[in-house]
Amino acid sequence: MAVTTVGTVIRNTKLVLQEVTAAGTRWTNEELIGWLNEFYQAAVQIKPDAYSMNAEMTLAAGTRQQIPSDGLRLIDVVRNTVGSQMAVMVTTRRALDSTRRSWHSDTASQQIEQYMFDDLDPTHFYVYPPAAKGAKLEIIYSAVPTPHNVASGLNGIQNEAFKLNDAYVPVATDYILYRAYSKDAEHAANLNRAQMHMQAYMAALGQKVQTDQHTSPNTPDSSSNPPRARQ
Repeated sequence: MAVTTVGTVIRNTKLVLQEVTAAGTRWTNEELIGWLNEFYQAAVQIKPDAYSMNAEMTLAAGTRQQIPSDGLRLIDVVRNTVGSQMAVMVTTRRALDSTRRSWHSDTASQQIEQYMFDDLDPTHFYVYPPAAKGAKLEIIYSAVPTPHNVASGLNGIQNEAFKLNDAYVPVATDYILYRAYSKDAEHAANLNRAQMHMQAYMAALGQKVQTDQHTSPNTPDSSSNPPRARQ
């Protein structure tokens, strides 16, 4: 959980911009907060687990299911939360289609055994056997954080927590600076600075993806092969 506040992020950004007025002159507080909200959307698009939700979901009757309305894409299905709380295994729709072509009309059950996910349809998934009324699953899904209220200005939200993990704070600063300098991109110096901060933001997110993959408990020997320090 983040301990960094919105006020800290905006103040750090204004220090780099040399924006000394309380409300902002060239770059207003409202603009900077708006770009912070935009950063959340951009970060989750590149790294979906940057803001993941673990929730119990009541299933619709049948095989086709939709993640909650605030969801961006499904990450995992963990278990049934009623009855035996049996774990749910991932499979492919093709595997079921080729061995049991009528599986969509099989007897419904509250105990789901398998789920199927298609990257081309990230907000939906299928379950087997078909879900009966009362079936519930624990799922993990990616979401976009609720935006900060731009209209309230910095005074109204400065004590609100940064929406992602604190590790993303420097990345957010680079993103806001990229958008701020892009405002004056007709000047070569600001265009160069905008591009520099955009590259820093993209590189940091890419490195975060690689680090998380390397240190994941699911990666073989992740504990015995820590990342090497740069020479």
